[in-house]
Amino acid sequence: MSEYRFHLQKYHPGSKTTCPNCGKSRCFVRYIDAQGVISFPGNVGKCDHENSCGYHYTPKEYFRDNPDVLKMNEKTGKPLVSAPNKSVDKTPVCIASSYIPLSYVLRSLSHYSINPLYQYLCRVFGEDETDRMFEMYRIGTSLKWGGATVFWQIDINGQVRTGKVMCYNAETGRRVKEPQAFVSWAHSELKLQDFHLKQCLFGEHLLKN
Repeated sequence: MSEYRFHLQKYHPGSKTTCPNCGKSRCFVRYIDAQGVISFPGNVGKCDHENSCGYHYTPKEYFRDNPDVLKMNEKTGKPLVSAPNKSVDKTPVCIASSYIPLSYVLRSLSHYSINPLYQYLCRVFGEDETDRMFEMYRIGTSLKWGGATVFWQIDINGQVRTGKVMCYNAETGRRVKEPQAFVSWAHSELKLQDFHLKQCLFGEHLLKN
């Protein structure tokens, strides 16, 4: 059971609906109230297509836009839905992508002495060629897990969408997956508020040339 009161509905046949943003069917997961008090309208949820759509309307944003929903019942102390029969506006909403300041990327292009993937590639290709590849693809180093590799996703306009953080073995050059998969995201590690992720291809910034 989820530890959060408001969470995405668990999957079962027919639970996924049409996304109010991209219009694709069977890809939209709605938020539910574990206490069964609040019934969210059909546009409060998340689209599975994070790359092409990225729609994600959270309960927090819904309450911010509809403060009357949180009015308290004087007898029970529980929040009531003030307008349960209110129609839902399903007009597609284009959510703009959030970006990470380029300064974070530039700061990460260092400390390669603790980057296991860099160390491995230096033995395979040599230090000069590895430096050239890391510079060209903007591959950085994170202090997470003692020196993880950051694959920054920079779009064709030079905007930083996010960075995938992964841990590698310096001897084999393979990802470390035991005792867990050591994978994270830069926007999560930076704890950026209200971040709307729309991924792009790794290395996309090179297409401009």
